[in-house]
Amino acid sequence: MSNNELLSPAAAFELGMKPMREKRWAEASEFWRTYRDLYKGYPAPWVQGAISMMRQGDLQGAGELLAEARRKFAGQTSVWLTSAEWAALRHNSQQESAFLADGRRNCPNQWQLLAKSAELELKLGNIDAAEAFNQQAREHASEHIEPWLQYAELAEKREDWPQAEKRWKRVIELKPELARAYRQVAVSCKQQGKMKDARSYRLAAQYGAELLAPARPQQTRKRPGQVGLLHFMQLVSTKALLNMKSESARTRLNYTWVVIEPLLHLIIYYYLFGHLLHRGSENYGLFLLCGLVPWMWFAKAISNCATSIVGGQSLMLNTNIAPAFFPLVNIFQATFKQLPALLCLLGLGLLTDLQAISWNLLWLPLILLSQLLLTLALGMLLAAIIPFMRDLANLVATGLTLLMFLSGVIYDYRSMPGNIGQWLQYNPMAQLISAYREVLLEGKAPDLTSLGYVILASAVVFLANYFIYTSQRSNFVRQGML
Repeated sequence: MSNNELLSPAAAFELGMKPMREKRWAEASEFWRTYRDLYKGYPAPWVQGAISMMRQGDLQGAGELLAEARRKFAGQTSVWLTSAEWAALRHNSQQESAFLADGRRNCPNQWQLLAKSAELELKLGNIDAAEAFNQQAREHASEHIEPWLQYAELAEKREDWPQAEKRWKRVIELKPELARAYRQVAVSCKQQGKMKDARSYRLAAQYGAELLAPARPQQTRKRPGQVGLLHFMQLVSTKALLNMKSESARTRLNYTWVVIEPLLHLIIYYYLFGHLLHRGSENYGLFLLCGLVPWMWFAKAISNCATSIVGGQSLMLNTNIAPAFFPLVNIFQATFKQLPALLCLLGLGLLTDLQAISWNLLWLPLILLSQLLLTLALGMLLAAIIPFMRDLANLVATGLTLLMFLSGVIYDYRSMPGNIGQWLQYNPMAQLISAYREVLLEGKAPDLTSLGYVILASAVVFLANYFIYTSQRSNFVRQGML
């Protein structure tokens, strides 16, 4: 371990903590055993070494290390906390209490020791003593949330639900993003029979407190659910980003799937149509890419927001949130995920055909904006219709599959025989995909008439959406109770 002698204590101890985080306790014990010779003036090798031994079940070895640590580093809070943990593992509450008392004498006003003492007293059934220790902990830890959490939990142990509600609300004031606090307020309200408040706080834990601001119909002329547009869109984008983070945390590859999924589709279609059926044209890979990636953005957004209002009806029953919030969140979420992947994949595709790079690429933002407008218009319309026609939700996947084949994703719709190609040109997605290919594949400007048609069609649907969402809000909520 001669290399460790060259390390600073902080760097060496970080090296020892790594196997502990990975629960490789035997390896960690070896690190700390070596460090006890190299860093004799620091408590960490003794304390962390004892913890590693405790995790392996070697309580005797851990006890010997901690006894030495108490003699050498009596002024260190971690020594006494770990000693108390060691005594708890031996089920010796009297010794645990003695260690904590010694710790409070040697390290006065340390909130961790006071909070641990409160925890022990609560375990022993001495709630009054626990409250006293907790009060001291809160006095000496104004910047830490842990004593306040314990303060609220003590009220729950007493089954003093009004006091528990009050204390958990204080926790919310200190840390508004803590979802657990909202859930516990809901529990306290339920125990008091305040069922409406309980539902509101349960929903706050899921959707965020900002969505639950009570409406003031007597003081303002705003309709229920009406908030500033900028604030509303901030809520939409925040919720979309939180959903993305939650979704990515459930998979190992996280956001990488946003790129992998269209690549897999590309490989399948390229092999099937380009090789097996010999239907592929020249540069068929980039041709497919220009159709598949925009289509997946559109399809993901539409399919996700289709039943969004139905899923959010419990929230509308208890809050003033506008119905448009739910489809907008899903569309923004799909856009935040798919748009970077679209630009990345199209950029990679262009590298395979450098001749396609031209100044006409500057038209790409207009095409992207046109697609976003179309996606918003159709997604919100579908989300508004499904609460009144629930069976339609079962046809969304089939309808999107049909629309994909009618949009020329894997072929050029203009090559269809007879009048079919002329009819397909009225499909806005076919026009958008054609515009992508004109700019990226052919290196020429898009047909502005076609883009104007897409924007005009989106505007017409937006007008319909405005009428539906402003006149049917109460009906959206009523449909959720059927």
